[in-house]
Amino acid sequence: MTDALELAGQRALAEMTRLWQLDIIDPPVGSKDPRAPHSLAEIDRIIKRNGWAFALPTGKYEHNGPPQWCGMTAGDAWATAGLDPAWLQTWFASTDRLVCWARYERWNDKRNLRPTNGDVRLIATLVPGKAPSFVPRAGDIVIVGNGKRAAGNHVTVCVAFDEAARTFETLSGNGGGVGPRGDRREGISRATYSIDPGGGYRAMLVIRPAFGDLLAERA
Repeated sequence: MTDALELAGQRALAEMTRLWQLDIIDPPVGSKDPRAPHSLAEIDRIIKRNGWAFALPTGKYEHNGPPQWCGMTAGDAWATAGLDPAWLQTWFASTDRLVCWARYERWNDKRNLRPTNGDVRLIATLVPGKAPSFVPRAGDIVIVGNGKRAAGNHVTVCVAFDEAARTFETLSGNGGGVGPRGDRREGISRATYSIDPGGGYRAMLVIRPAFGDLLAERA
């Protein structure tokens, strides 16, 4: 039987898929790509939904540049799926913040208390040659990186996990990969990452929000 949290993960993935199908690129300064206007508008919406409008020098996202919005894209998808949007501004803007959130650790002056009853968030550190401590599923947040930073470098959302191949199919914002037409780009992209090293980024951590993080469950 599919529970509410699993359904929320499926809805988060459905939202990531919808965004990917919009063919969103991260255009450089002066881009004449016809996809640029709708791409910039959607990235601007994602950043502002995460409460980071203050980081946009002109008040809107105008070209490829700060702030980094990969974690914000995952946050936007999970908020659409029912995650309390109050979590977004502090916790979804970087890999370091997300890892603190998953582990119920403080971020500066922001407290993040572990519940005394009920379920808790799950976080698995992915070790080459070993199985994850829980079975990843659609919608889980997958942090990938070059292995030099414990908190990784880039935030993605799990499309599927291939247990035999030990690979994650992912969708992410502000990342390199393949678009819906099969072209390679930076933007909202699809990419595959292995748990095991092989050059480039590998899957390093998997995070699953808790049942109690959903708005409907806190009402």
